[in-house]
Amino acid sequence: MVPVLSGMHLTRIGQGNILLEPGEGLDPADPDAYLEPLLAHIQKRAAKRLIYDLKNVPFIDAIYYQWLVAVHDLCNIANIEMVAVHMRPAAAYALSRILEVPPPFRCALEVERR
Repeated sequence: MVPVLSGMHLTRIGQGNILLEPGEGLDPADPDAYLEPLLAHIQKRAAKRLIYDLKNVPFIDAIYYQWLVAVHDLCNIANIEMVAVHMRPAAAYALSRILEVPPPFRCALEVERR
């Protein structure tokens, strides 16, 4: 079993926003090891938005995309918006090759400054 939040760096940035920065230790092929501790963390902090920073993710394949959808679904159940930011052009291109419909989560170039 993966330790709580292993492979993820979570930072509160402003009121109701949590920044998730995935690390090398994250295994997107095993979402069950992460989703429950992630939900507990963001609910404990009364998050309204999870900002998923993709700047260190060089490539998004079907497994990583399924992981992003699982995180989005988790947020959706908890009434928390998920926004993916800083997606690299190569990762966006790779993702566009596997998608048949738009992703369920919102994408933005960077973290909005509000």
